[in-house]
Amino acid sequence: MTLPIVEATAVVEPGKAERRLSISLVSLIVLGLTLAATAHVAVHAKRIEVAIALGKEERTLRELTEQRRHLEIEIGMLKDPARIIGIARGQLGMHSPAQADIRAVAVGNGGRK
Repeated sequence: MTLPIVEATAVVEPGKAERRLSISLVSLIVLGLTLAATAHVAVHAKRIEVAIALGKEERTLRELTEQRRHLEIEIGMLKDPARIIGIARGQLGMHSPAQADIRAVAVGNGGRK
């Protein structure tokens, strides 16, 4: 028994393939534009994030610079000779040595007798 050979041919309408191609092309273009817009927004958001971080660091720098200036002024006040003399005499009971308290030491023997 022999079977008849039947040829199968696909019937394609002439405008359908071109329409499918144009829809694919439009979809690719829309996808590309969407990706480009998303990348642009991400870059802009990152730039804003970096600007905010920079502002915080600059504010910290100003605060630390101001604190350093105050500390340098305080160091200058604490090193004031009049203040140191006042503390030595008042709180510690120190005074200048009397003439009798000063002894001459010979240089040759290193101060030993």
